[in-house]
Amino acid sequence: MTDITSTDRLSLRNAVLDGLQRLRAAFPLEARLQVAPADLREVYRNVLASWLGATVPQPARFDPERLRSLQALDAVVPGPEGIGCYPFSARPTGIHVQLPGGAVQAMCAIDALAVARLAAKTTEIESVCLYCQSPLTIRQEANGGLDHDQADCARVVWEATACEHHSCSDGLCRHIRFLCKDCTPPADSQCYTLPQAAAIGNAFFAFQSALRPTGPIRD
Repeated sequence: MTDITSTDRLSLRNAVLDGLQRLRAAFPLEARLQVAPADLREVYRNVLASWLGATVPQPARFDPERLRSLQALDAVVPGPEGIGCYPFSARPTGIHVQLPGGAVQAMCAIDALAVARLAAKTTEIESVCLYCQSPLTIRQEANGGLDHDQADCARVVWEATACEHHSCSDGLCRHIRFLCKDCTPPADSQCYTLPQAAAIGNAFFAFQSALRPTGPIRD
């Protein structure tokens, strides 16, 4: 095994910091919710709590006006299948995350790698390589970590795209996918190791831990 030098470690760390900054700039979810009214944040908390219980929240449970306001912030993604709430998707994405309470779908590869730490549960991610479609299975610890074998079994590719959509779920998320260890990413894309992608996702969604309901859920 090749030893990792201090220069290599610094380069890997900088790639994570650059990726986190890029993601926050492209999708400032935390900043939007910080300035949202308290009643909207309460609804958001409860949508998120449903997902953490591996239950897809349904629009009928929530006040329609508040849901529309959260949708305008792109904090939630209502649809016929239920209410998506980053990192969770109500509609099929091809990225499955197994929680102890059931299976959910993630919006993108980075989102999938954020679920374990957010839920504080071990997870198993099932997806396919973006290019060759070979199946991928990634087991992740409750603290968001991956053992050595898992860390090297795949990567995450962030494809360059000029497409813009109101919802991140229709644009950016569709271009952040898993890549097997044998396929070569395009030169204009950014490629991360699984630990790097997990670090980006964990930092991006860290604010959600403070939003978990502490009392009875109110719709």
